[in-house]
Amino acid sequence: MRFVFVFIDGIGIGKSDSGNPFKTASPEILRLWKNSEVKISDLTIKPIDPLLGVEGIPQSATGQTTIFTGINIPKLLSKHIGSFPNKFMRKIIREENLLLKLEKSEKKAKFINAYPHHSELFSKPNINIDNEGNLIFSDNFPDKFKKRISVTSSILISNNVRPFDTEDIIEKRSLYQDYSNRSLQKYNLDLPVFSPEDAAEVLFKTSGDFDLILYEFFQSDIYGHRKNISEQIELISDLDLFLSTLISLMDCNKDTLLITSDHGNLEDSSKKSHSLNPVPLITWGRKNSELSNKINDLSDVTPAILDFLNS
Repeated sequence: MRFVFVFIDGIGIGKSDSGNPFKTASPEILRLWKNSEVKISDLTIKPIDPLLGVEGIPQSATGQTTIFTGINIPKLLSKHIGSFPNKFMRKIIREENLLLKLEKSEKKAKFINAYPHHSELFSKPNINIDNEGNLIFSDNFPDKFKKRISVTSSILISNNVRPFDTEDIIEKRSLYQDYSNRSLQKYNLDLPVFSPEDAAEVLFKTSGDFDLILYEFFQSDIYGHRKNISEQIELISDLDLFLSTLISLMDCNKDTLLITSDHGNLEDSSKKSHSLNPVPLITWGRKNSELSNKINDLSDVTPAILDFLNS
């Protein structure tokens, strides 16, 4: 039984108008506009709360830490913080992250994202997080990366897990955060270009070896901040094809897919900043409605997954 968790950065449920690139793209899965109709059986889409009872615009660091620990970080800090977790958040990530909790309950879980040509850097002895949440770097660790340690990277480092590397992409065991690998071409890396269908097959194949597989895609947030609506529509169409292909490979009676986000952004092309919109919770497959019913805001995601996989 597969459980695939796809985290998509910076997507909310927006208006049903031409300013929402999701509406214009008319996707099968990512129908992220108000009053949209679900087109695929065994799939549910519901809005969930990224504000978490705290005023201000939701941000990546606090939102993602909340998603992957089940702890309402904005409430503890009385504010939303982005883009990378601080010492306080890293300490919580070190002690409470989803993959660690699954490991303690004897479940096999894996973060499928690759760090091409940097896997060694993002593991001991080049980087560590101590008991207080401090980042400890070796002399070999580049300065340019030191202030850009994400929530998911902090999970890997905390759990003492070396990430997938270049060879894993080539051998189709892993995906880069841009699953196509096109954004890596400017670095002259000898990597294949994956179609959305290719990437879905990689994710499906690798997920068969674990109780849970986690994939993070954050080109969506980058496109929300920097790209025009035609480029956003193209990204959404490809991403939707990736997800629909994945579903076509999975067994709805055995497998489960969960998709969510940390804050809105890409659904509103009128501005290049995060939004106050609710974010989607998309579930498909085995007991998807039961899973969906347990999640109403970002802090519910980890507890619901743990309950689901340990029941």
